[in-house]
Amino acid sequence: MSRSPERLTRLTNALPTGFAAHEGDVERDAAELTVLTNENARVVGNPLMYSEGDMREDLTSSGFDVRSDSIVVREPAGAIAGWAWVMSATDAEKPRVYLFGGVRPGFQGIGLGRHLFAWSQDRAEEILAPFPGATIQTQCVEGDQRAQQLYVAAGMRPIRYYTDMLLRFADRPTSTDLADAPIPDGYRSVAITDLDPEALRGLRNHCFADHWGTSSMSAADWRDYLAAESMRLGMSEAITDAHGRLVASQLTSEFPQDAETIGRVLWLGNLGVHREHRNKGLARLLLERHLIRSVRDGFEGSMLDVDSKSLTGANRLYESMGYRKSSGAVRYIFGDAEFS
Repeated sequence: MSRSPERLTRLTNALPTGFAAHEGDVERDAAELTVLTNENARVVGNPLMYSEGDMREDLTSSGFDVRSDSIVVREPAGAIAGWAWVMSATDAEKPRVYLFGGVRPGFQGIGLGRHLFAWSQDRAEEILAPFPGATIQTQCVEGDQRAQQLYVAAGMRPIRYYTDMLLRFADRPTSTDLADAPIPDGYRSVAITDLDPEALRGLRNHCFADHWGTSSMSAADWRDYLAAESMRLGMSEAITDAHGRLVASQLTSEFPQDAETIGRVLWLGNLGVHREHRNKGLARLLLERHLIRSVRDGFEGSMLDVDSKSLTGANRLYESMGYRKSSGAVRYIFGDAEFS
């Protein structure tokens, strides 16, 4: 039986006088949460912004129940002062729940973050009860000292570091002709839109099976990912071998709301090569062709994020191509678990 009513009552009773807690509601909350999330990002030096579409996608994603899995706290005048939600990945491989949230600047230091975190942790434990060995995790940018102090005080510890990397074409001469990055003999370039999404999902799951923090994406999650407003399938690409089997792919995204903080850039995401075809230059090739398309279409640069301990040596590849660190993030985890 759900503990939602008791959890809401505990949170309400812990709040300062005049504050009220409410279950999340997409139509009521999405626009305001977008503004507040971006306001918080600016305060801690995070250049990556949310659009309202991004927020709505998070709050309506597969497996997420906005009423059970999110909460908002409103101050006496009615504006949102704090919020939290939990996202679950309860697959059999690496069951876990991620915690998200924030406190509006001006309302920090009165305990809202601590109370919201307690609500989130309790909901996460409820979700993970059927999954022995599951983990609860959260993440913030390196400069968010308040969040990190909250996580440590709650008993979490840092376990992984991630880097956002940026390449600016002003600093790196780049061709505008795909013929300068030809597909090698025995392989063929294929448009993502010509592929069976399930075949592409299978390749993605194979390529990332040995990556920390990654498990197989479900068909529903994959549909959400491909349908996101940020996805640019026309700028993405896959490679097949001589027998028509998918062996590599890269998916490109754009977040126009970041133009003021970063510039007009494209994001490289889900760059993966089948293990039997690694060390043949396919990742570098797809990356170069991504850059060619980007500069050809008038973008100022390209961004990506990478695990600082990538098993495939992706960090070295990106640095050799001209990417440099733009910002970083820290992943926190409860307990002694070393897997995710």
